[in-house]
Amino acid sequence: MDLPEGVVRLFGLIFGWLFGWPLAVFRRWLDRQPDRDPSQISSLEKFGRLMLGITLTLCVLIPLG
Repeated sequence: MDLPEGVVRLFGLIFGWLFGWPLAVFRRWLDRQPDRDPSQISSLEKFGRLMLGITLTLCVLIPLG
């Protein structure tokens, strides 16, 4: 059974807002961060970046699996 086009668009708007808004906030926060060479950041900051990358990767890959 196919869903009516209006229902599909409504789902698209809802999910776009639910996921798009937090991503836009994160992108703006990330743009405000200073652009530094990796040799200038502390080990704790390097670890934090690594954990952020792993977390974001898992958030994308786990639902796909």
